[in-house]
Amino acid sequence: MPAQNTLINLLSKTVHVQGMRTALLEPRDGNSIYSLNFLELWERIQQFAGYVQQQQLKAGDRILLWHSSRIDWLIAYFGSLLVGVVVVPLDVNSRNDFIEKVIAITDSKYIITSQKQFNTLKNVSIPFIDIDALPQQAVDEKTLPVIQENDLAQIMFTSGTTGSPKGVMLTHRNIASNALSALQVVEVQSSDRLLSILPLSHMFELTIEIAVLTIGASIIYARSLSPDTLLNLFATQHATCMVLVPQALQLFLNGIEREVRRQKRERQWELLHTIAARLPFGLRRRLFAQVHQRFGGHIHFFVSGGAYLSPKLAQRWKEMGFLLIQGYGSTECSPIVSVTPMHSDNLASIGKPIPGVDVRIAPDKEILVHGPNVALGYWENPEATALAFQDGWYHTGDLGEFDAQDYLYLRGRKKNMIVLPNGLNVFPE
Repeated sequence: MPAQNTLINLLSKTVHVQGMRTALLEPRDGNSIYSLNFLELWERIQQFAGYVQQQQLKAGDRILLWHSSRIDWLIAYFGSLLVGVVVVPLDVNSRNDFIEKVIAITDSKYIITSQKQFNTLKNVSIPFIDIDALPQQAVDEKTLPVIQENDLAQIMFTSGTTGSPKGVMLTHRNIASNALSALQVVEVQSSDRLLSILPLSHMFELTIEIAVLTIGASIIYARSLSPDTLLNLFATQHATCMVLVPQALQLFLNGIEREVRRQKRERQWELLHTIAARLPFGLRRRLFAQVHQRFGGHIHFFVSGGAYLSPKLAQRWKEMGFLLIQGYGSTECSPIVSVTPMHSDNLASIGKPIPGVDVRIAPDKEILVHGPNVALGYWENPEATALAFQDGWYHTGDLGEFDAQDYLYLRGRKKNMIVLPNGLNVFPE
């Protein structure tokens, strides 16, 4: 019988092969950096799993994880999965009334957060586990459940949901298959170091981090989004890649061009971009050596997702010699559906479907997705599940089309489509 494609199996294999390699790093008080190698990470995961066992939680029970990204977030996540508990990650900025709804919907048994955040909850009686001091107990390996790939791993809610929230049910196979497929198209090496700035409560960041750990690479948690902190981590920790949203790329670019204006070098700056656009990609880095040095001098690539990336912004970064990959997906797809090839110059497309994921365009132009990454449905919401998941295909609500080279393009949202009297479809976007 082949090994089960579970998140626990993926990590345990990496621990076995890469045990002494650095897995996770984060800044602590002063200028110190706290780190764990893969063996130490696994030990911490088992110790938290032992504590969860002592609380008499059983496989299938739900536990909320409500905090910003950090090493202890990932320990709590994998420790819960190890005992078969289903994790319900919540965005750190979620409103209290939203959290109360999710607790009620999922019948969660515990909430993992900080004391400060827990004190803001006024109308819940759920027990609290302090993420600032994760409890530890010896794990009883004999009573650990055998995790199957089709077991539920987590339920994902979006904090922007109005009315009754919908929880996306993702299995171990959903997430693990998506991480492994991403590794086939994004050239992550075990020597890479990912600087993490996005919330782990969002599938885009979580799946990429699982992929990074699977290959034996390292993750650096910024713990602060201040420019000084990020630039210091780029320089001192030799970060080679980052997952971000287009807004962050724009903010980084704004900062660079602000400095150009301060030095009154706008004409030279635009001339460099004009020249770079005509040069082979490998030579552009030399023209913009100062910019690369500002980012530590080791950046291998950026991955952009979560929102529309304008071709103009993408072109600006590529002219400076930065490899930029765009991903498209949705939480219901764990989340990656398509990725631009590493060295593609097609900046208008959202890429090509990743291996194992099938995409087709419905007659009304809606993008439909099928594959091992597609969620089971919505938690205790059969009506919404029946509408969005039909015959194994997830209906994204996005409109799109393929070109002759199998590049996928977004054309708007189905719900925003206006049909004119002459039959012409118009998209306000």
